[in-house]
Amino acid sequence: MPDSASPRLHLALVPRSDTDKPSYWWSALRFMQAHRTYSQMDAVAQRLLQRINAQTWPWVRGVPDEPRAGALTWEVPHAEIVTADDKREASFIASQTLHYLRSALDHLIYNASWLDQGAPQEKTQFPILSNRNKWCTAKTIRDLGSMSPKHIAWIEAVQPFNGVKWTKTLQELSNADKHRFGVEVSPTVQLGVNIEGAIDDSRSRGVKLAQIEQVSLRLFLPGLNPYGELPRTFDEMFIGAAGVINPFLKEAGISTLEVSPPQVRESDK
Repeated sequence: MPDSASPRLHLALVPRSDTDKPSYWWSALRFMQAHRTYSQMDAVAQRLLQRINAQTWPWVRGVPDEPRAGALTWEVPHAEIVTADDKREASFIASQTLHYLRSALDHLIYNASWLDQGAPQEKTQFPILSNRNKWCTAKTIRDLGSMSPKHIAWIEAVQPFNGVKWTKTLQELSNADKHRFGVEVSPTVQLGVNIEGAIDDSRSRGVKLAQIEQVSLRLFLPGLNPYGELPRTFDEMFIGAAGVINPFLKEAGISTLEVSPPQVRESDK
């Protein structure tokens, strides 16, 4: 029997590193993680739609002749539809999606510059510029990691200074989310009301009852100027990001990304 005091050998089975050579797989992986994360937004929307459909929405009360009367001065009797937890969950999903999308683009630059130069390049990132004069600066050249002219042209084509909106939107939302405050998603219940057919409320003089004809759910991004609709905004970013990543994947013989963004249904129809 071996002596209990004899030294023992401890072995660790360590998987081979996937970071010892460049690969666009990392960029594609981040994009797919953004896709999976954002798909959770639909579950939030469907939960809210179920609450909307469980309510009875007969009338709103208001004073139409009041000079200051507007959409916010009408009373809508109903149970709470959107809770603080719902809003936080939707906002966190959006925040994580932005992180993965921005990371996918940063990984793209790092690995493209490594493949073009034959060695890892330091301090690279996906540049997003509104001022064309900054494209040829030393900082932008460093960000691009001395990629090939063809690859640089692909990145230049999606810059805001070329009129591309989705990159500017991604920059605004992700920078605010990282450095100032978390991106905010505002699930909003919208009512279609027949004001012209309003009738007198017998309980209060001067007060009218207007019938609610349609109830819908909308998801907004208050942090965007102008006020942004979440599905359309994120659809544009997904399609745009896939559009810039796919040429690199295709060139490397890697399957390209599905361009269709996850569906977030604001209606149960």
